[in-house]
Amino acid sequence: MKEASFFIDKMSCQACSSGIERSFKRKTFCQDIQVHLLSKKAHITYDESQTSLEEIFALIRKMGYEPHLQPYDCNTETPQDSKAKALSLTYLNSLIESFDAHFLPKKLKLYLSSTISILVLILSWGEMFNIAKLPSMWHFGILLFLSLIVMHIGRDFYIRGYKALFSKNPNMDSLIAIGTTSAFLYSLQGAFMPHAHLYFDSVCVIITLVLVGKSIEESSKTEALQSASLLLEVNQKIVQKVLTESAPSLSQAQIQSLPTQEIKQNDILKILPGEMIMVDGIVIEGSSNLDKAAINGESLPVLVKKDDKVLSGSLNLDSVLYIKATKNAKDSTLHKILELIQKAQESKAPIASLADKIAGIFVPLVIFLALCAGAFWWGMRDFEFALSIFVATLVISCPCALGLATPMAILHAQAISHKMGVFFKDSKAFQTLSEITHIVFDKTGTLTQGLEIKQIENLSSLTEQEAFNLAYTLESTSIHLISNAFKSHHLAHNATLYPIIDSQNIIGKGVKGTIQGREYVIGNIDILPPHLAHSFHTQNNKITLFLATNDEILALFSLQDRLKMDAKTTLELFKQHNISSSIISGDNAINTQNVAHLLDITESYSKALPEDKMQLLKEKSKQHKILMVGDGANDAPALAYAHASMAFASSFDIASQSADIINYNENTISIYNAYALARASIVNIKQNLVFAFCYNIAFIPLAMGVLGGFDIFLHPMFCAFAMSLSSLSVVANAARLKNFKCIESKEQK
Repeated sequence: MKEASFFIDKMSCQACSSGIERSFKRKTFCQDIQVHLLSKKAHITYDESQTSLEEIFALIRKMGYEPHLQPYDCNTETPQDSKAKALSLTYLNSLIESFDAHFLPKKLKLYLSSTISILVLILSWGEMFNIAKLPSMWHFGILLFLSLIVMHIGRDFYIRGYKALFSKNPNMDSLIAIGTTSAFLYSLQGAFMPHAHLYFDSVCVIITLVLVGKSIEESSKTEALQSASLLLEVNQKIVQKVLTESAPSLSQAQIQSLPTQEIKQNDILKILPGEMIMVDGIVIEGSSNLDKAAINGESLPVLVKKDDKVLSGSLNLDSVLYIKATKNAKDSTLHKILELIQKAQESKAPIASLADKIAGIFVPLVIFLALCAGAFWWGMRDFEFALSIFVATLVISCPCALGLATPMAILHAQAISHKMGVFFKDSKAFQTLSEITHIVFDKTGTLTQGLEIKQIENLSSLTEQEAFNLAYTLESTSIHLISNAFKSHHLAHNATLYPIIDSQNIIGKGVKGTIQGREYVIGNIDILPPHLAHSFHTQNNKITLFLATNDEILALFSLQDRLKMDAKTTLELFKQHNISSSIISGDNAINTQNVAHLLDITESYSKALPEDKMQLLKEKSKQHKILMVGDGANDAPALAYAHASMAFASSFDIASQSADIINYNENTISIYNAYALARASIVNIKQNLVFAFCYNIAFIPLAMGVLGGFDIFLHPMFCAFAMSLSSLSVVANAARLKNFKCIESKEQK
């Protein structure tokens, strides 16, 4: 099986995307296909022994759509696309396409169609208001000519609509095409019957109103898509690599411009003010403020200097920085986030499945109802009146509103979450997060932000600084969270790092190494020789580290969890929604219970192995829909099992791979903001779906004439206006999500 991703242009509604999916799923060579209406992107898994991508493209073109390997742009069309497109068009169509591309841009088409429609209305209703009276044949000829111009402007409705109809996947374009074609053909009798009723005005106004509505709708969709893809837009393609060979200094070295994807680990890059850092790295020269809002939602700039680590996606604000790449472009933070964004935009939320199912039968059902209504009123009155009912029924139905209900809300929600520094892997994660009733927190890194040294007890003749230097040297060889407690301690500013050999990290115990010819250890009581361990018992609520040799204990370092400033506020907000919490940690019972007590959490579990966390989730899942929040490799199984899962971004890729949501925002309040946003987006989707269903359920029968006994009928032009307005109403309601307000953390304030 082979996978391929490509773009499909000229889809107008959910019936288009779902119709393509249904058509291909009936083919034996297609294992799976997903078509996303807003991003216009498709992903297919197919048997390459039975077909090729060129044949797949040909099938899509037969249905009236234009597939492309890249997002469609007439200025960047690939030779393969041009060749395939030319083959699919007749010579006449090629000339028309070329003429429109040069002389009829979209805005001019709208202005021209609107102006002509007004003229047609004036001419059609002139006799009624005693204006614009013309001889019959002149009147008919001018109306016919102007109508043909408007129909040419809206010819895509006919090309796509009839192709979709003949391929047994009718869509909204099919309804417009059938309705306006019927009205136009009936009006042609005016050439032989001077007093026959003409529907040229309805044809022109229907096409114009739909074009205007689609233009506004497309503009809103593009804005939402660009907002959700902000990082994709600011993503620089070219970076400046410093050529350090034979250069006396970095500032005097030659610069080579090259694509981001060619950057390799250990390359030196020059970052100018206003440029984005494109790969993860470490500062080797210079200092500057960085804007990290695109990555973690942090509103305040952060000062970085020599030896500080920097993440790709950060924006350099002030001064020139020279950084050494610690990863290549594909492994860097920014690339991973861009992959998350693209994957999320191509996914569908489960709540959208109902709209997909209805879209499959909606258009054929509307055509059937329109035929039934037309036949009924032809029998009750006359053919002219029946035609009006037939056209009105076709035009008023709106599958677009159903199709836009979910993706528009999700796009706006994604744009907001990205600004928060929270990235949902797919649309489904919004729905699962909104449903949670209980949260299980891993303690370290989620509710706490590492450890801090609260006390140093010197038991030898060494000074406090000397004892700290030894401990700091040993811990500098470790990547454990404990090592960060030493780096952030005030004694670290004046510390001396000694040369160390034979250093070894002993899992679950600590670190040992040889410094100045003598072996030292630092760690918990298990790392001590038995004759020293027997003399000590720690019973406080701190983590105690022992600095020792084989003969004596030199110093004790007492460490304590440091709670995140907004952890308690976050849990109180969740309690207001009747969402309970528990802590599960691999740490000892005293430390775990201490954090639970400070946060008013009644359930805490300590010394938990990965399998213990899994077992706890299985038990709690019987009564709750659980959100698991973690950040380490030992959380990965639990993250994968939970109803919804969130991982704080860390060096543990396995945790991020297992979670539904990746959080680059270190503030705990971001967990609640993500939950509140998910709830708001699902509520918005439900509102959109209810409106779309109610609109079609209410107006289609009215257009069919169910209130005809009270002489209440809907004119086809009003129906076209109502149809456009229904789609725009869904778009406008989804846009209300832009008013969502995040709760700021105490640190941001």
